[in-house]
Amino acid sequence: MTLITSFAVLLPLLSWTLLLAELVLALPISYLTVVTAAALLTRFSQRAAASAPESSTVEPLRFAVLIPAHNEELVIGTLLASLQRLAYPRSHYQVYVIADNCTDGTASLVRSTGWATVYERLDLQRRGKGYALNWALRQLAENGVIYDACVFLDADAVVEPSFLRALEQALQAGLARGERLQALQASNTVLNASASPGTALRWLALSLMNHVRPLGRTRLGASSTLTGNGMCLTRALLERYPWEAFSRGEDYEYYLHLVEQGICVRYVPAAIVRSQMPLRFAQMRSQDLRWEAAESSTSALRRASRLLRAGLQAGDWRRLEAVAELLTPPLSVLLAGTTLVFLASLLLHWPPALLSALLLLLGLSLYVLSPLALLETPKGIYKAFFFAPAFVLWKLWVYLVLRQKQRQKRDWLRTDRTPA
Repeated sequence: MTLITSFAVLLPLLSWTLLLAELVLALPISYLTVVTAAALLTRFSQRAAASAPESSTVEPLRFAVLIPAHNEELVIGTLLASLQRLAYPRSHYQVYVIADNCTDGTASLVRSTGWATVYERLDLQRRGKGYALNWALRQLAENGVIYDACVFLDADAVVEPSFLRALEQALQAGLARGERLQALQASNTVLNASASPGTALRWLALSLMNHVRPLGRTRLGASSTLTGNGMCLTRALLERYPWEAFSRGEDYEYYLHLVEQGICVRYVPAAIVRSQMPLRFAQMRSQDLRWEAAESSTSALRRASRLLRAGLQAGDWRRLEAVAELLTPPLSVLLAGTTLVFLASLLLHWPPALLSALLLLLGLSLYVLSPLALLETPKGIYKAFFFAPAFVLWKLWVYLVLRQKQRQKRDWLRTDRTPA
């Protein structure tokens, strides 16, 4: 009788605690639902193509293509071959590979092409992609390289033939609006999405982060993020805001710096770059550690506070929206949390909590499944959903446990590659 009485006393407390947890989850899920709805409503690519100036009437822009590489001998040849097939005047883009602390034949392979330039960097103290980019951009300036914009690509990537043309059209449209300080982000997706259930799920995850969210945010007038692979920054922007991002998530760090300064990153879905995802568990582990260990929660809160103050002082919607993006937890956390509150609401049989949990599941489902409506789905994606619970549990383990050991490191945490 005492146990039943105690439970009856605790029941209201448990119910209101559950409702509070649902309210906390509702904040990021509501944000993602709004962004998803905006992405589903937009036809960004068609509008961009319609508004772009005719390339035949404008002098083509000059691009410097920068590729940081650390022991990428096995895969960089595929990227270089795709760059040779670009539908863009060959005289208006030059490829520079940074062979950063390499111990393999990366530099020799690039040099053997006869048309790509290799910069060999040896610095065992300042290790990492951010330092390599900072050094290479200074090399371009010291060597007097002439370019209008710099494109950044990962060594394991492959670009579509129209890649540079799409970026140029977006830049020309910005110049027509009087914008010199421009930052663009290409569509960064998966090359081998049909290779395994794991790569199919990574296609889904990257489509959410690298297509659905920037597409919806663009529709809402906000800024896209920078994902490292497929970034395009004008020379004027790099001279105004030099590359000084050296953390594990150097691309996101630089994006936050730009947004804090009032610079909007524009998403260009017509410029497509694809990267190979890992097939073996050891490869997947190192890549996930690199992604999840990019920035600590303390640093994120500090950045959010600065953005919030700057946004309120300037009345800038983009900075305020960037706070919501920055504080949105990983999808694995949202999925786990929503599942737990749904099960708890079933156990407590409290209608308000159950209704709230169902709404959370509905909003999250809309977000997770939106790439299936927005993009051409790869073969095997539906079968891969059977592996989703294990994938989410692994992501949670990396995010909550393994990343604590890695996030303070800044050197290369390289993922072994399998040639495409």
